Amino acid sequence: MPNKHKLRLLVIEYNPLLSDGRRVSDLVNLTDSVRPSVDELIDDIRYSSHGLVNCEIVGWEREDCFPRHKKMFRLESGESPCLDEATVRKLFENGWYGWWNNEWFNREVCPEDIGFSFDYQWMLEKHRIIERRNNDEFDMILIVNQDPVYGFEACMLGRNAYWINGDPIEADCPLTAILNVSVSRRDANYECHGHMMENIMSHVFHGDTILSGYEKDEFSGQDPEKMSLWNRFVLADRNFDGMAACGNVHFSPNSVSDYDWRNETLVESCWRDWLENYPDFKGIHEPTNLRAYIPLGIGEKDACRLHHRWWFLCMPHVAGVTPDGYSNSWWDYYVKLDYVTEITPDASSGGFMLRCRSGAEKVVQPHDPEVYTEECGGKITVKRDGCTCTR
Repeated sequence: MPNKHKLRLLVIEYNPLLSDGRRVSDLVNLTDSVRPSVDELIDDIRYSSHGLVNCEIVGWEREDCFPRHKKMFRLESGESPCLDEATVRKLFENGWYGWWNNEWFNREVCPEDIGFSFDYQWMLEKHRIIERRNNDEFDMILIVNQDPVYGFEACMLGRNAYWINGDPIEADCPLTAILNVSVSRRDANYECHGHMMENIMSHVFHGDTILSGYEKDEFSGQDPEKMSLWNRFVLADRNFDGMAACGNVHFSPNSVSDYDWRNETLVESCWRDWLENYPDFKGIHEPTNLRAYIPLGIGEKDACRLHHRWWFLCMPHVAGVTPDGYSNSWWDYYVKLDYVTEITPDASSGGFMLRCRSGAEKVVQPHDPEVYTEECGGKITVKRDGCTCTR
């Protein structure tokens, strides 16, 4: 059986309290959507992980104040790292939708370089995040915000943290994902996790954060059998001149542009082989379009979310490891964020020492389920996450 995971979530909600007793979410009639936006995400993770990842909210902390940013807003009262009630009321006077195109806000209040300037350090200190993470209180942080909060979709905190679609935050604590949850863009919330997963798997298989499958004809002419499993998974008609697979977070197998979720053009794709047969592929393929993830009779309003649920669903989710030692359940990497970077003999135990990106170390014996083991000519070789050691 593949590993099952319980993912403990700390939810931090930024929903400032206004002078009349209401909250910012009340200005745009979204208060009733705050909790459902998180519950929906939890259901997406449970469903598309085939029940391997079940989330539990272990804390929900709501901030009454406007959050701090690293850059300054130009308010009527002067420059400030925080927005204020008067500014937000004016920004939302015509409703939530389209505030980012508000000429007054962009010209008078928000400098051009304000993007992604949410002050994570302020948040970490205010909520004692590092101390609490070291006390094993939670595994992942969800920041539930009322726009505009200029944070990353996903970033990583911890020892040897790396890019998962936002600047890594180095800290003396276990690796921890911090993800954005937008109350006003619920259809795209799972996208934050999708980009995180893309970056995790790029690190696991390639040791970098160069995303795969985004350039047209990126893999054309290459032999899929010589590609990494990750690059084979993200094959799409636009980036490969052969059989499409599952695509990536912005491109489905038949997409011709970003977020082209409603494309009815049929292309040959082996997505079902990944879903049903990995790692024992049967060579199954079929004509594929939007109906792979938006079945007939299902509304297309939430096409982005439906695509992401399907994309995650297709990922490997079975027991064991590959001949290179990669886990056959990519949900192990989603939850742990860690991967092996070096294997050395461990003289004291007669086994092997696995050293991980986070700095964690673990001794395993040959034939441990975590590693792939080969024996030849009296020598033993173990492999994990592409790392190899022989003794």
